[in-house]
Amino acid sequence: MNLSQTRNQIYWLLDSIKGSKIKEHYQEIEFCSSDPNSDEAKKIRERNLKRLLKHANKTTPYYSKLKYSKNISDYPVIRKTVIQENFEAFQSSNYLDKDNYKVSTSGSTGVPFFLFQNDKKRNRNHADVIFFCNACNYNIGDRLYELEVWREYNQKGKLKAMLQNVVQFDISRLTDERIEELLGLLKNDSQPNKILLGFVSAFELIAKYLENHDIYLQDLNINSVIANSEYLNPYTKETLGKHLNTVVLSRYSSEEIGIIAHQTLNSPNNFVINHASYHVELLNFNNNEPVKPGQFGRIVVTDLFNYAMPIIRYDTGDIAQLGFDDRGAMRFEQIEGRKMDVIYDSKGNLVSSFVVYTKFYKYYKLLKQYQFIQQSEKEYEVKLNIQGDQFDFEEELIADIKSDFGNDANVIITYVDEIPALASGKRRKVVNNMDEG
Repeated sequence: MNLSQTRNQIYWLLDSIKGSKIKEHYQEIEFCSSDPNSDEAKKIRERNLKRLLKHANKTTPYYSKLKYSKNISDYPVIRKTVIQENFEAFQSSNYLDKDNYKVSTSGSTGVPFFLFQNDKKRNRNHADVIFFCNACNYNIGDRLYELEVWREYNQKGKLKAMLQNVVQFDISRLTDERIEELLGLLKNDSQPNKILLGFVSAFELIAKYLENHDIYLQDLNINSVIANSEYLNPYTKETLGKHLNTVVLSRYSSEEIGIIAHQTLNSPNNFVINHASYHVELLNFNNNEPVKPGQFGRIVVTDLFNYAMPIIRYDTGDIAQLGFDDRGAMRFEQIEGRKMDVIYDSKGNLVSSFVVYTKFYKYYKLLKQYQFIQQSEKEYEVKLNIQGDQFDFEEELIADIKSDFGNDANVIITYVDEIPALASGKRRKVVNNMDEG
């Protein structure tokens, strides 16, 4: 037995001593995920949903004002601003004097947002992480490289990191030298199983570095790469996977809620929805009706396990394309990112952000960063942070953009020295600055 397996056994032993709280959640998640449309899985999900709705109506000021209903479509769709403006009204009276956990995010706009979670919700989140990591060929105790913006408030102590077999690699300034340092760590790491977890933007820079220097690393024993917090574009997914000889998978989650959907080894290009822990809907942009297969819609989530602050029909601000797997279970064909960053052509038709990314693939070796901004109905700005002194493909790039956004589109190119990250460390590649209505 190696040290990773020992760590794994110790983890589950400690959980057993505490009453197997995480293991029980894990087993339910595993059962409901194995066949989401089975009668028993449906019964479990319906039971969890009804309990949550009843609890919210009985113990929170916000939902007690509403008539109790077993039908979730009778509840209003809410946004982050509703929770912020009525924060105390969302707190359950049963949990006001409990030791709840505060979870927060800066959000894509940099506006702080936080919620409280109860113990059971916290354990459920841990079980969700373990389940989906297992589906990406990672087990507790294996080596985990976390590529994050590490600061005092979120950094693990050295002892805890060592016990958990975690390498905390800071990506605040991911220069070529830092990338070389990371690659050196991976090359010298003799552990048989490891995965990388981090921001897409960091992985994209690493992919560019590997491609530009024609580096192929075949024997690093990287089981998978999990990219989170940002849209995983095809270039990063394919290029990084090819150069590190592994599979790159995308996680859709949020700090305040948890893992909502995940690509896995069995579903590397589509997102498996976490039906066991959330009731997930995909609704039209202009009303609260469900979208049809193949259509894009707003991701609306009901958290089945946060009893400290029940969140029912929460509009995440993100959009996805509806699909179904071979068993008839709902899945996301793709996730486009935030609705605020959805862009349109000059005639007002929605254009996938994937189209934007493809415009820049051929120029990646010439660019440090780029950002595509829709300033108004027909006005588009492209910000470029270039590698050299000049970019000789302006006319070609503008013509390529117009081919998808309209010949009457006005496209301007602006050269910048830096495209700053948000407070969270994320970088928005596609931005819509149009005023809505």
